[in-house]
Amino acid sequence: METIVALSTPPGTSGLAVLRLSGPACRGVAKTHLGRGALQARHVYYGAFRVAPSGTGAWKPGSPFAPAQDNASGEILDRLNFVFFPGPASSTGEDVLELYPHGNMLLVDRILKTLLDFPRVRLAGPGEFTRRGFESGKIDLLQAEAVGQLIHAQTVEAVRNAQRIVAGALSAPLKALRDALVDLSVRLELDVDFSEEEADPDYASWVPRLESVQAELAKLATGFAKGRDLARSPRVVIMGAPNAGKSSLINALVDEDRLLVSEIPGTTRDYVEVTLRLPSGLVQLVDTAGLGRPVDGLDELAMERTRRQSETADVRVWVQDGTSAGTEDGGAPHPFSALASGVPAVPGTEQAFVLRLASKSDLPGFHAPEGFLPVSNRTRAGLREFRERLDASVFRDRGVGEDIVLTTERQFRAVMAARERVETALHGMRGKPAIEILAFEIREAAGYLQELLGEISTDEILGKIFSGFCIGK
Repeated sequence: METIVALSTPPGTSGLAVLRLSGPACRGVAKTHLGRGALQARHVYYGAFRVAPSGTGAWKPGSPFAPAQDNASGEILDRLNFVFFPGPASSTGEDVLELYPHGNMLLVDRILKTLLDFPRVRLAGPGEFTRRGFESGKIDLLQAEAVGQLIHAQTVEAVRNAQRIVAGALSAPLKALRDALVDLSVRLELDVDFSEEEADPDYASWVPRLESVQAELAKLATGFAKGRDLARSPRVVIMGAPNAGKSSLINALVDEDRLLVSEIPGTTRDYVEVTLRLPSGLVQLVDTAGLGRPVDGLDELAMERTRRQSETADVRVWVQDGTSAGTEDGGAPHPFSALASGVPAVPGTEQAFVLRLASKSDLPGFHAPEGFLPVSNRTRAGLREFRERLDASVFRDRGVGEDIVLTTERQFRAVMAARERVETALHGMRGKPAIEILAFEIREAAGYLQELLGEISTDEILGKIFSGFCIGK
């Protein structure tokens, strides 16, 4: 088998980088490039990573060197820490060697290229380390999927759910359900084989067991809606009148000039999304065109897009200029001021606003209407409290507590298919059908759970799952 290698940390400058190798060449790499012929398991070494002596392609057997010793025929690329994990007691089930060079990509690239010159060492594919762990029986397919979800999770709740699945909290109950179905299937198969010698099967005693399996599968299927929400960052749509300070608010929240700001109303013509990190996770802030009296067709189109963004929002925030008190044109009531209190006033924008801000609190003549949080984009006054309120509003209903939820369409479809087979079997038991039909339905239900756990899988399914992983994971 070939040995794979990859950079497991993001490219760029850092204190340290991580290079991982998995496969039978790990010991040879350690001897050739690190001068260690014998390695203790899980022991942190410090030494020099050297290029193999010129013209030999490898270090001479029996000639280890001191870590800091220079050697004219073996250029030192870096002095680094490294750890050896012998198989099968490793994450992949194979020998694993981890190198921790300094995080300068000039160094990392040279070390990586040197490793790729070693016989039967190649660059790893996406998720190949995790896939080898799955194929060696270290983890099941649910846990493997959760590793990818853990890396890409955008909310704290999504991280927790993925961590619990990696630890086996979802696999254990599904294996118990699978075992229950397999046991029933075996008993039914025996009834089929010995139908002439045995009495009629006692369906009544089996119905409660199948109903229990059905209830557990139904619970898992119901939780998929929340699991799907965990996989995405919530959308927070910022709305208000032209020149209310929406773009300035977003710039202040992310602490950089991401959006164009001008004193001229109508600068923002189309919606723009910006990522904001809150204590509970990432959210997408959506800056929108101001709502008011359109001055032309383009302005009217921009406002219609704002209304459509409002319909897709998880949370809506209304920003009102605290120096204008919800008026325009010298005191005339703003036609959209009723939106600020959550009163439907615009077709397609009937949803209430969760948070309401009065901007420009640092300017003379400022007044915050009742229920509005005063903020200043220039002095940052009120922004900390707004972030706290936004975090509470966005993530209030997105938690799953102690439950474990399905997060992928593959998982949901497998659970639904197993549930349908169980329901068919239950219906059949109440009508006393042919035993062969019952055995088939329950066997099929067990098969779907085996697919879910990866006990039955194809290269196509595995390729699709692991293709979304990082190269070094």
